[in-house]
This record gives sequence, C-alpha cells and structure tokens, in this order.
Amino acid sequence: MPKSRRKTWVVASGVGLVLVAGTVWSLRGAGAPSGSGTGAELLPTTDTAAIARASFDITTLATGELEAKKQVEIRSRMEQQAVIQEIIPEGVRVKEGDVLVRLNADRIMTSIDEQLLQIETSKSELVAAENGYNIQVNENANNLRNAELKVTLAQLSLQQWLEGEVKTKREANRLALSQSKLELDRLAEKVIRSQKLQDQGFLSKDELEKDELEYIKNQSAWIKAQLDDRVYEDFQYPKDQKQKQGDLEQANSELVKVKMNAEIELASKSAQRNNKRTQLTIRENSLNKLRQQLDASTVKAPSAGLVVYATSMRRNSWNNEGPLQIGRQVYPNELLVVLPDTSEMVASVQVHESLAGDVKPGMGAAVKVDAANGKVFHGVVDSIGVLAESGGWRDPDRREYTVKIKIDGSEDIALLKPSMRCEARLTMGRINDAIAIPVQGVFTDGPVRFVYAQKSGRYERVPIKLGKRSDTFAEILAGVDIGRTILLRDPAPSEVLAGAWSKATLEPAGYTLDEKGNPIVREIAAPVAQVPPATTKTDAAKPETKPEIKPAIQSEAKPDGANTGQTVAAKLASPKADPKQADASQTIK
Repeated sequence: MPKSRRKTWVVASGVGLVLVAGTVWSLRGAGAPSGSGTGAELLPTTDTAAIARASFDITTLATGELEAKKQVEIRSRMEQQAVIQEIIPEGVRVKEGDVLVRLNADRIMTSIDEQLLQIETSKSELVAAENGYNIQVNENANNLRNAELKVTLAQLSLQQWLEGEVKTKREANRLALSQSKLELDRLAEKVIRSQKLQDQGFLSKDELEKDELEYIKNQSAWIKAQLDDRVYEDFQYPKDQKQKQGDLEQANSELVKVKMNAEIELASKSAQRNNKRTQLTIRENSLNKLRQQLDASTVKAPSAGLVVYATSMRRNSWNNEGPLQIGRQVYPNELLVVLPDTSEMVASVQVHESLAGDVKPGMGAAVKVDAANGKVFHGVVDSIGVLAESGGWRDPDRREYTVKIKIDGSEDIALLKPSMRCEARLTMGRINDAIAIPVQGVFTDGPVRFVYAQKSGRYERVPIKLGKRSDTFAEILAGVDIGRTILLRDPAPSEVLAGAWSKATLEPAGYTLDEKGNPIVREIAAPVAQVPPATTKTDAAKPETKPEIKPAIQSEAKPDGANTGQTVAAKLASPKADPKQADASQTIK
C-alpha cells in the first residue's frame, strides 16, 4: 500500500505545498493571450478535472486589519503612575489643543511646594558660602602680606649685619691690633733707651722699672686684641651669620606655609560655595521637572483627529488592564490615545515568509472589508516588514511578514476605520498559456509531487514537476499530458492502481531513486565543454576549430502539436550538481 497522503495546495512562492482550506476564488481571465484558456474551464465542478492550458493570476490571500497611514500616538509623559481624573469620550473628533486626558497630580503639587522651601534654604546657604569665600580671600591676602613682610625684614637684617655690624667689628679689631702693636713697639724702644740711660747713670732704676712695667701691660693688651679678633672670626661671626640666615629661611618657610594654607582654605571655601550652588541648581531643575510633570498631567491633542483609545486597539492582549476610564491607573510612557488621519487608510496584513519574497512595493491588491458592507477596495503594496514576526504561542514555528497596503482614496473611504478586520488578495504575477491544474489535484509523497491520473477506470500516481502556483491553480512543467483527467480529492483505496515508484516514471518529472530505493530529487550537473585533443605536427596546417558544446536541454515534440510538457536533460560530465539547477534545466516547449 502507498504511504498516507494528504491533499495540499501550493503556495505562490514555490517553496512547498500548504493544506487547502476555505473557498476557492474565481480565476480572472483578463490579459490571457488570444487562443488560450482563461482557467475558468478548469474550475472543478466535480471531484475530477481535465489537464488543459490556461492563463491565471498568481495570488495569495492575507488577513489583517486596517490602520491609518498617518496617526499620532499620545503617551503618558508622567514618570510615575497616575489615576485618570478626566477623559474625553472615544470616537469624538477633536481639534488641536483640546484636553484629552487629565491625570491626578496632587502628589506633584505637594512636591512642588516642598521644593520651593528647599530652594529658599539653598539660596541662603549659597549666600553664606559666597561671603565665607570672600572673607577667606581677604584673610589670605592679609596673612600673605605679613609673611612677605617678615621675609623682607629678615633679608634687611641679614644685609644690615653683613654690610654694617660685621665691617664695623672687623675694623675695630684691626684698629685695636694696630694700636696695641704700635704702642708695644714704642714701649719696647723706650725700655731699651731707659736701660741705656740707666747704665749711663742718667736714669734711676725705679724709672726703668716703670717703663718695663708699662711695656708688659701693653704686651698683654696686644695679646688680648689678637684673641678678640680670632674669637670674633672663628666663633662670633659664624654664629651671627647662621642666626641671620636662619631667620631669613624661617621667614621664607613661613611664607610658603601661609601660601599653602591660603590655597587650602580658599579651595575649601570654594568647594563649599560650589556645593551650595550645585544644590540650588539641582533643586531648581527638580522644580522645573516637577512643573513639566504637572503640565504633562493634562494631555492635549497635538493635532486634529478622531479619538481612539489605545486599549481599544489591543483589547485581545494578554496584559490588557481594561479600557481607559476615570479611576484607572496609567503607567509611565503608556500609550493612551491615538489620533488617526482616516483620510488615508492602510491595510496591515500578515503574509507567510514563503511568499514574502514575491511581494514587491507597488504590487496591486484587492482589500475586502466585511465591516464596510463587504466592499472590496483597490490598493497597492506600500511596504514590507524588515523582520519576520512569530505566530505566537499558538504557532511558534510560523513566521509572517507585515505587508502594508495603501488603499486608494475614494468616496467610500469614510466607511473605513482603524482596527477593522480585512482580507487582502495580493496579485504577484500572471501565468499565460501554461499547462495548469487546480491546486486540489496536487499531492505529495516525500519529495515527490504527483497527481492521480485516470487510467483504465481507476487512478494511477503520476509524478509532476511544478512551476508557478497560486492558491487556485498550479503550473505543470513536466510529468503529465494535456487532456488527461485527474482526481481532486483523496482517493479510496479501491480507486488507486497499486505500485511503487520506478525510475521510468520518476525521471521525466525530475526525480530518481537512491540506493535504498527511496525517491529523491534528481541532481543534474552543469554542461561541460568538450576539449579537442592536443594538436600534432600533422594537424598544424589545419585551421583551428572551436570545440562543439552540446545543448544541456533537449525537448521532444508530440505529433499533432500535442506537448507532453516533459524535457530530457543531457547527460553531463560532472557527477554532482545543485538540485536547483535540475529544476532550472526543465522548460516547457
């Protein structure tokens, strides 16, 4: 028995088949070439259909809701939770400046009063800090002058000692030495003369002794003068010098200390002043921010528009806290009201990721809105979402892109409002004069796509190669002939001719069997040019000829103009090739 099968319909992107559900839209035949079918004759009226040529649009159906192309979102600008005190009714048209929502701001007003008191305190503290800084500046200047005065006095004292006292003392010592030396020399000569006079009898012995005694006294004075000079130079002068220089160094050190203390004290006073100034600035900024929050508690319309509550737009959200009304809590930055411009409407629909690559801006679309009496509006694709969105907890593996369809303005545009559910049919191309079947007739068995074709009163499985598809029709590139009847439903076991897949039936549609006998997509290598053998001496005179390249694809035509739609790929040299190239190598004659 064959494996279990399920009926499928083929999505227009060409990446797979999706289960058919819902009503089949009628095929439009506009733009079909002359002499070809429009596809209407293929629409199934029973559970079978005949394979024929037809032209059909490649379309897909997407659902979503309407939204305004331009709308203003108004959020709560308060930085804390607040309670709604007043709110405008939904659906009202407002003009710019009208009050939409008024939030409770009692706590903000209390904070403003407290902040005003703190600002006054900060101002007085700043004045005190300014005065303290100015006092410190004056005190530093006074201390610096005193220290500089001490340095100047110490320098003058040292200079006075060097230029006055030292010179005077040295001059006095020199004079004392000279006088005592001269007096000593004079007395020595006098003693010599007195001795001669006493030897001659002209001078008494007593007078000679007086002269000798006076000489001895002067000799002692001369020695004392020498000692005084040595003591001054060796002891008193160095002592006085160190004392005077020490006084000057101490005065300089005191000056440096005064300067450093002045910088420290002034920096401290400056820091206190800056701190108080910063505190005042912070409190003033806080006051301004509180006043802005007080203004934010009254939400006004920035422009004219229709009032739509944000809760009405997300009523199915899991975290919905109920509609906006008096007494409801509002969170920071919460979306409150939307003011849509209903003169330009957009259908925001979800398109499966397998189809998103075929949707292009400017592509035509038909948008059906049930709430607008089922009217169908024309539009064009305006934009495609950059990132795919998940299908949510119900279908986490599903990925869809949001497609925006701009609806053409008309006199009925007033019927449309945001959040209305809509159904959009996107036209992504057209297939002209192609072998086509209804998508209900396409089945799958692993990688093999096949149809149930009538044979001897029953149905056999015939592999096919699919081309472009819509949600109604599928193009057949290879595998079956025009005119054969196919089944559009799951057959009963007794209706199917039993049999396993074989290479003979699989290869015309681009499949084959692997080593285990399982069907796979056949790999077709790229064509390889035949390189002529190397030229010899005997061939040197022959004209150069280019190597012959055999065509990679050959087609066989049926007699009487019938076309099977099958192609035969040439055997190529490379053992491996991209499966995608196998599909590309098959065409329709």
